[in-house]
Amino acid sequence: MGEDCSVVAPGTTEEDRGYTGDPRWLLVERILATRDFQRSPRLSEFLRHVSQLTLQGHEDTISEQYLGTALFGRSADYDSTSDTIVRSHALRLRRKLEHYFRHDGRSEPLTLIIPRGGYVPTFIPGAETASAGAQGREQMPPQLATGALPEAAPHTEDDLRVLVPEPALVATAISPDLREVMSRYRTVLTLTLCLVILLVAAVVYQWRALAMLRAHAYHDRNHPLWSRLFNTEEPTQVVLGDSGLVLFHATARRYVSLSEYVNNDFAKELPYVEHVDPNFALFLSGRRYTSFVDATAAIRLLRLPEALPDRTTVRFSRDMRLDDFKNGNTIIVGAQEADPWVELFERQMDFVFSIDNPEKTAVFLNKNPQPGEPAVYRPELEGPRQIYAVVAFLPNLNGTGDVLLLEGINMAGTESAVDLMMDDQQLLPILRRMRGKDGTLPHFEMMIAANVVKDSPAPPQVVALHVHR
Repeated sequence: MGEDCSVVAPGTTEEDRGYTGDPRWLLVERILATRDFQRSPRLSEFLRHVSQLTLQGHEDTISEQYLGTALFGRSADYDSTSDTIVRSHALRLRRKLEHYFRHDGRSEPLTLIIPRGGYVPTFIPGAETASAGAQGREQMPPQLATGALPEAAPHTEDDLRVLVPEPALVATAISPDLREVMSRYRTVLTLTLCLVILLVAAVVYQWRALAMLRAHAYHDRNHPLWSRLFNTEEPTQVVLGDSGLVLFHATARRYVSLSEYVNNDFAKELPYVEHVDPNFALFLSGRRYTSFVDATAAIRLLRLPEALPDRTTVRFSRDMRLDDFKNGNTIIVGAQEADPWVELFERQMDFVFSIDNPEKTAVFLNKNPQPGEPAVYRPELEGPRQIYAVVAFLPNLNGTGDVLLLEGINMAGTESAVDLMMDDQQLLPILRRMRGKDGTLPHFEMMIAANVVKDSPAPPQVVALHVHR
């Protein structure tokens, strides 16, 4: 880019004249003219820069590494894995765009979004957005359909302090009806915790029983996948999803990035979520729950003949750290909304979980569609229900081991992914076809579809296969 893209106020630069009159650029200029963006020069520069590249047809150059260098002064070889400045600014930009189209821009003919997993702006016709939003509100519970997201307090780049109200003011804002709802939730969550404890005890019992069996038997199946993930050279960790975080998402209607999850930044904003009692939301964000599907998946994985008890551990998502994904082998159970660590691997994935759409429903984006493949895999919620899941076999952060993601669009989707991976009759022919001439298994991604019958998935089918050579 030859011109300075740091101008925040609306206006036409030399570089802009090439697409003056384009309705997409006119929309960008209207957004940049709002007071909210004028108060945030860095976010305005971000939006202007990626929009110009997109309208010029250079969207393939937009990457986290490029933006860190072009917009934030990072060196060309900086480590974007540890330096999350681009991702944190992209998250704030997505929130400001959502706020704009809920208020000042609610009658715009186009809607601008920046889907998760990338930084390329997407322009959606306003009629489609309104229709999708209306359908989403009809499917939501009344208490959620009538709630509005809180307006972001005006701030500048140098003033990001969070003002916490007095405890007395928060307490008086809680109505008796809300206290009763909180009490019911606590009862349900207490029962859930008891079930989780029983499930963990079952996992431990099964693990010890398998250890005793392996002391008297030797297994050597030479399985092309499980022999890679469970071996005597590298330890293996099974990471289960954080169901407390999923409950927080459902209550606060707000999704959490990996950076916020690791630093617990999202808890600081709870007092400003208008439709949620902050104490109750904070209670949810601190619970250590996992789902029945995740616990069952752990049991099935530990039953594999290749799973060595002294080399395999079961971990909770909130206990993980970045270094844990640099070495050894890892199996992550659950989607990004339950296990934000999936975000570490989305840059090298074609199938990416996303909720950045007008109806705020979970979908899988296909960033590299092959002939005959759709760009979006959206679950069917009416009529014959169909759900999707992704199985991704990828290298770890240092390239010294492997990572397996079992990522469902919901719990039924995750269950269908586990079902497929445990069915050698269906899995082995697929793996054998992918093997190279030297017999090694390459990294790959599979999109899985399954019909849902009474909340349980029918036998899954592989509808797309991408091999990374």
